[in-house]
Amino acid sequence: MNTRDLDYFRKLVEKRNYTEVAEIFKVSQPTITQAIKRLEKEFTTKLVQVDRVHQKTEITRTGYLLFEQSLSIQKSLDLAHKEIEAANSKKIKFGLPPIIGTLYFPQVVGEIAKTNLLDKLNIFESGSHTLFNQLESGDIDIAIIGSLLPINNPNFKAIHLGTRPFSLIVSSDNPLAQSKEAIDFKDLGDQKFIDFAGQFIHGQILHDYFEHTGISPEIIQQTPDISWYKSLIRADIGIGILVRDEINKYDENITCLEIKNPIPENFNISIVYRSDYILKDEEQLLVSILKEIAVDNISSDHY
Repeated sequence: MNTRDLDYFRKLVEKRNYTEVAEIFKVSQPTITQAIKRLEKEFTTKLVQVDRVHQKTEITRTGYLLFEQSLSIQKSLDLAHKEIEAANSKKIKFGLPPIIGTLYFPQVVGEIAKTNLLDKLNIFESGSHTLFNQLESGDIDIAIIGSLLPINNPNFKAIHLGTRPFSLIVSSDNPLAQSKEAIDFKDLGDQKFIDFAGQFIHGQILHDYFEHTGISPEIIQQTPDISWYKSLIRADIGIGILVRDEINKYDENITCLEIKNPIPENFNISIVYRSDYILKDEEQLLVSILKEIAVDNISSDHY
C-alpha cells in the first residue's frame, strides 16, 4: 500500500472534492481517482460514493473506518521519522519542568558534565502535562516528569525516582507563619492564593485541595514562573503550595507550613520515555546518572 494514497484519501474525506484535492497536491484529478481505486481494491470495499446527479461526494462507513486508522498510521510514521532523525543525531531531546529543573537538576549537572553529555542535551522546559504530549509526538525523547501519582501508562516507560511532599507556603509576615501547629486547609477559605498558570502539577494540586476541602478562596494572581511565584508569596500578596524543599535557605521571608489534612497525592518524580522507544547510548548513560543521583536525593525515605 502506498502511503501517498492514504494522504490523498484523508484530504478527500476532509474536502469531499476530487478537483480541490488534486489542486492541493498539485497532481491531476485522475491521480486522486486512481489512488482511491487502489485503496478500495486493497481493502475490498467501497470507500467513496459519488452522487453525480447532486454533485456530492460521500464517504462510506468503511471509508470513515479507514480514515480514522490512517490518522494513527500517519502519526506512527511521523514518529518514526522523528526517532530515526534523532538516532542519527548525538543530541538528546530532553524535557524538564521548571520546578524540577531548579530543585533537582543542579544536583546532577556536575556528573553529567563529567561524562561530556552536557553539550549534547537539548533541553525543552515546560510543564509536565505539556512534556507528556511532546513525548508522545516525538518532539522530545526522554524527560523528567512530575506527577501527583506514580505513572502507570502502557504507552510510557516510567522509572520512579522518588516522592516529595507538598507544603503550604506563606510570607513570614503573614499571621499564619506564627502557627506552631499544622494548618487545617479547610480554614483557608478566606485567604488569597497565588496559582500557577498553565499546565503545571502545582496548579493542579492546589485546586485538588480546594475540591477536597470544599473551599473556594480567591485567586489573586497567576504565574507560570517559579521565581515570580515565590516573590508574590514573599511580598504577602497571597499564599500557595510548593514542594516542601523547593524553599531553601536562600528564600528569605518565606515560611513552610505542614498541612494538617493532606490529600493522598504527592510530587512524584520519574524519568519517562515512550515504551517502544529504544534509548541510544548517550540516553542510557543519562538515565543511569539520573537514577544514581536519585538514590541519595529523591528517595521517598528521605523524609
